Amino acid sequence: MNSKIMKTGVSVFVLVVFFMFCFVSAPPSAFAAASKGPAQKFARGVVHITAAIFQIPKEVVQKTGDSTAPIYLVPIQGLFEGFGNGVYLGIRQVVSGFTDIFTFWTPAGRDWDPIYEPATLVPKI
Repeated sequence: MNSKIMKTGVSVFVLVVFFMFCFVSAPPSAFAAASKGPAQKFARGVVHITAAIFQIPKEVVQKTGDSTAPIYLVPIQGLFEGFGNGVYLGIRQVVSGFTDIFTFWTPAGRDWDPIYEPATLVPKI
């Protein structure tokens, strides 16, 4: 019985991760075509809060790849600079998500647009 519950939990987790990456990795132009309204604003807030933690590893990888420091300092610079930048972007995304969730019934003077357009979680190559 316990293994059946575990298999179900793993299946649900895989589906949630799959759908989250489908929403997160879509280009911003895909969301621009969608009709704007309270349901989209609420869903955007949930996605922003859920995906905010992934800003930290994304920025660590991005900063490590963009570093121009000597080769022995690249991992250190990428880790510290990327971690700090990732925490900042994650907090900014969480604030934007909670703002969208708590004000989803009103356009709040922005015509249902988000406070800011967050960076995509797919690093530049």
